[in-house]
Amino acid sequence: MENESGNRFLETAVAILIAVVVAIGALVSWRASVIDDGAGDADYAGLHSAVYSVRAEALNSVNAYESYGNYVNYLRNNRMAELLSEDLETLPEDEQDAYYQQMKIATDMADANRDMFETQYLNRDGSYSVKRQMGVLWADAAKENDLNYQNQFDEADKGRARTRLLLISVMILTIATVFYALVESFEGRAKTIMVAAGSVIAIAGVVMAVLVQFGVW
Repeated sequence: MENESGNRFLETAVAILIAVVVAIGALVSWRASVIDDGAGDADYAGLHSAVYSVRAEALNSVNAYESYGNYVNYLRNNRMAELLSEDLETLPEDEQDAYYQQMKIATDMADANRDMFETQYLNRDGSYSVKRQMGVLWADAAKENDLNYQNQFDEADKGRARTRLLLISVMILTIATVFYALVESFEGRAKTIMVAAGSVIAIAGVVMAVLVQFGVW
């Protein structure tokens, strides 16, 4: 009679343990699903950032080198105007008018070119810094869109890794329920051993899930 009462108590305890472990497994599975969805969103955001990054880099290169081309044209036309001005002083009067017209055209073109590039990117030695302009253009583009796509992809990879670990913990919890379910197949001390083994496995699964959830693992 006493053994029968003990068996009923053990069966009740096992049923409760199975219910608790199954509930925990469902909760962990839900968290794995949420984290996996977040990883998918991070991947999608990373693709958008990559597209914005490539587009920004291409546009910045076009704009920067277009400005640099205008700067080169300015140097050429300005230097031509200076050379014509020097020659103008040594020419006879009947040739000065033609040279003056050429000098005026070169000066006008140099003035037009000067308005077509950013003077703030000129170095102290008079050279033009394409690299600095591209850096400023990149910073401006980064204010409008997230261009750091690698961070998004890294976040997605971490999310998928956490999802895999959580699913492993669910598998461990499932193994614990198998041990609990097999308790009825044994008699005497073996029942207690099966319950203890299932409990140890269940605790291991719960600990793993908690560590993964809080980023320790």
